[in-house]
Amino acid sequence: MSSSAQNTSNKLNSVSGMLVINKPVGMISKDVSRWLVKRFGKLKIGHVGTLDPGASGVLPILLGKATRLQDYLLDLTKSYEFDVEFGYETDTLDFEGEVIKRMDFSGLNEGELEEAVLSFKGPISQIPPIFSAIKYKGKPLYDYARSGRASEVPLEELVRKVEVYDIKLLGYQGGKATVSVACSKGTYVRVLAKDIAEKLGNYGTLTRLVRTRAAGVDLTKSFSLEEIETRLEEIESLLTPLEQIEMELPNWVSPNEAIISKLSNGQEVVIQATEYLDGLKGKKELPEAFAMPMVLLNSNGNAFGMGTAKLQDMGRVKINLKRGL
Repeated sequence: MSSSAQNTSNKLNSVSGMLVINKPVGMISKDVSRWLVKRFGKLKIGHVGTLDPGASGVLPILLGKATRLQDYLLDLTKSYEFDVEFGYETDTLDFEGEVIKRMDFSGLNEGELEEAVLSFKGPISQIPPIFSAIKYKGKPLYDYARSGRASEVPLEELVRKVEVYDIKLLGYQGGKATVSVACSKGTYVRVLAKDIAEKLGNYGTLTRLVRTRAAGVDLTKSFSLEEIETRLEEIESLLTPLEQIEMELPNWVSPNEAIISKLSNGQEVVIQATEYLDGLKGKKELPEAFAMPMVLLNSNGNAFGMGTAKLQDMGRVKINLKRGL
């Protein structure tokens, strides 16, 4: 490692934030982490969601204390753009697999396709693909598939509920459809592609997948590995600070250091509802009677923890610190 890279590594080990990478096709998420470690040395690092080797797009990398936000960021909506080719299906449901089924697709028309695509908006059920990391009896499903034991897995019993918040047909030509989708975590886009084709009485295979948004950041705010390589000296300027990471949660500013001290020492704090509302940034709403997550900020606007707020009797609000930052 060069001296300049060593200096950058020392800096990164003392800062926290999110680096949003545009992952190229051919790498898995762990490859990106290794790429960073190779250039900056050992880092406290995590990533928000995984992307298969054949997929590209938004891969948020968390550094330092930002790794403590991973669980919150994983719950946020993810958006994708994908292509599905009709007329055949592979064992992996994408272009990397072996073709196992074929049929004619010439009867498909754009009107019927658009109707089928839109029918998937809302809560849906998905049967996971046999080539996936979901575990059955302690082993990932792809182990069963690769060892010729796929028949031992009752896939129908592993069905999962997910939600499609928005979905659109962007175009259709020559047996290939381009679709955009915003969905909940855990959604398999290649299963969605298969199910759209099935809705039309045909077979379909995912041939391109780009994640366009994750962790509240879209593709236009991401950096390619080549761009990061050329900006190693100023890598800190590419990081999103803790307090600027979008988690779709209320942000609450503590009115004084005494409250911050109590929360940091594991004590709960009960304040008047008016004081709670005064500290909220943005929409002013009281919490529910169950613990609601939020971001805790000091008077300088810096995040010092993830906490919860819970409505009490007599117009009071109880605040707890769940995870320090």
